Amino acid sequence: MKFFGSIFSLTSFILAIYVLVMKEYRWIELVMLMFSLSIGIMGIEEIKKDHKGRGVLLISVGLLCLYSSIQGFLFLH
Repeated sequence: MKFFGSIFSLTSFILAIYVLVMKEYRWIELVMLMFSLSIGIMGIEEIKKDHKGRGVLLISVGLLCLYSSIQGFLFLH
């Protein structure tokens, strides 16, 4: 689980740097998707560590980011 969280975090960081440097804003939905997946995995890990409040908060923030990225994919392109 930590491996996938690290991969999603690293991918979102690299894509965010690319978007900022190259000003290719069409990739922002993919950045948000990777970011939401990494936050969701962090939430699952927190729930496994018996930090239920933080875990639920992270999962809900991840779902909100996931919803926003899906809206961007559907309606902006």
